Parts: sequence; C-alpha cells; structure tokens
Amino acid sequence: MKRIFCIALALLVGVLAGCAQPGSIVPNTTTADELAKKLGRPTDKRPNPQGGEFWDYAYGPEGVATWRYAIDDNRMVRSADQLLTYERLHKVVPGVTTEAGVIELLGRPRLVTRYSYETAWEWRVDLSPNRGIFFVRFGHDGLARGVGIMADMALDGDISEP
Repeated sequence: MKRIFCIALALLVGVLAGCAQPGSIVPNTTTADELAKKLGRPTDKRPNPQGGEFWDYAYGPEGVATWRYAIDDNRMVRSADQLLTYERLHKVVPGVTTEAGVIELLGRPRLVTRYSYETAWEWRVDLSPNRGIFFVRFGHDGLARGVGIMADMALDGDISEP
C-alpha cells in the first residue's frame, strides 16, 4: 500500500511540474508557437491595432487571473500582462465604458447573466488579502451602468486558491 501511494505521489508531482505557468513565458524570448505549446489554446485571439495580435488566457471560472500576450507579426511574444488588477478594474467607468472597452481592459468575463433590464458580467479577482467577485452591469445600449465588488462566498472565509 505504501509503495502504491509513493508511485501515485511521484506521478502527481511529475504532472504538476510539467504544467506551464504564465510566469514561464518570457517576452522577447518566447515565440507564439512556444506559448501555445506551454499554455495551450488561448481563450480569445484578436488583432492588435499596432500589428500582430493579442492572445488572452482566462483562468476561470474559478481562477483569478487573465493573462494577455501581445504577439508581433514575426510571431514573437512582446508583452505579458495580468488583466485583473486594481488599476484596470478602476478604469471601468459607468456611463462611459462600453462592453468592448471592458473586454479590452479585463478580457472575457467568467459569467454573463441577462436580465430583462440589464446584463451583468463578472470576474473572480484576487484583491489581496481577500478574493472577490468584480461585476459590471450594462444597459441595453451597451454602456456600463454600474460596477462593484462583492465577497467571494465560495471561499467561505478561506483566501487560499481552491
């Protein structure tokens, strides 16, 4: 029994060691092919107005990170940015920011809820020392109507990653 446990533990450690993390991507060194090999298929791809494209990797619905990589025309990773930060959350302005603007700032939401009078988008965010749910409410015109942060009750007081 002890031997089976040790083998299972060794396999688990090997699998976890093989999982690439966003931090393993080095701008101006990692190619787009290496990025795709390490992190898999992006959750979103779109053109970069300055040339090349953006690849987003959303670690949801339970994750608290969305990484955006700028890929140039030569297929080299030029930048890596975590999108779900205090600074970016505070750039969503009710009455001004559009749905497209929110996607540009924060990437794809983890959940979209449609009501008869509005639509609500949400992201799980790490606002150390706590985690929460950031939400944006949109009117039918596609403009943000309100934003907020609520406690993440799924963690039940525990701030560690599930």
